[in-house]
Amino acid sequence: MPWKSCVRRSAASGPCGTSAWPTTSSSICLQVLCFLLISCFEVHSHAEVGDLRELQTLDISTNRLMTLPERLHMCLSLQYLTADRNHLWYVPRHLCQLPSLNELSMAGNRLAFLPLDLGRSRELQYVYVDNNIHLKGLPSYLYNKVIGCSGCGSPIQVSEVKLLSFSSGQLTVFLPAEVKSIGTETDHVLPLQELAMRTLYNTYYRFLKDLNFLTPISLPKSLLELLHCPLGHCHRCSQPMFTIVYPKLFPLRETPMAGLHQGRTTVSFVAYCCSTQCLQTFDLLS
Repeated sequence: MPWKSCVRRSAASGPCGTSAWPTTSSSICLQVLCFLLISCFEVHSHAEVGDLRELQTLDISTNRLMTLPERLHMCLSLQYLTADRNHLWYVPRHLCQLPSLNELSMAGNRLAFLPLDLGRSRELQYVYVDNNIHLKGLPSYLYNKVIGCSGCGSPIQVSEVKLLSFSSGQLTVFLPAEVKSIGTETDHVLPLQELAMRTLYNTYYRFLKDLNFLTPISLPKSLLELLHCPLGHCHRCSQPMFTIVYPKLFPLRETPMAGLHQGRTTVSFVAYCCSTQCLQTFDLLS
């Protein structure tokens, strides 16, 4: 159900040019706030959004945002997130862990890639990323979802976007910045760091909600964060991945969904796999 038809128990909003963000003295209100609209003025970031534990609907469209609020993934009740017409260039992978998120709209931004796990949650059913001209790949998890991607995948020179890219034939997609290397069907041996991270994750999985069992001296902060929130999970077997992916492209125009989009997009679905075996056996339509 689209957010516009949801029930709003309480709301905070402001007219163009004024900020409606609650002050620290409104902490009680923050605990029960369910709907928040902030738009039409420049907002750089609001770390406090992570305190809105009851927030169900957030609309931060038209704010010239370069990034989403840092602790947005802590809004565990969030169901509808709209961030259209900003300057966003990526979707934090932590958002894929939101247990209640049902609809995500990020149309009219500067996205060039999406998190590997976007759509893995069964709860997420609606994803709208229309008019992100650099966006050429959609995670294969989105294949059975309601998606909007008109105006995506416009022809550009790969050199115009300084990101790691993967090409198959005449198709090219950009990959998340966290991806360190791309595996192929001939790469049967994983990099040592990837093997170590997978082993560590599988060994200590039950402790990962409290990473204090590993001191900062044990691993760099960036690797600790990856343990807590992997780069993604294999679209074939759900194995967590940390530094390397094995991508496989399925042009949308060659799928049964082509008729729904009628040539308005040139994107491909991307299956991110953990090994050559999963890469070779993955089938989008099965």
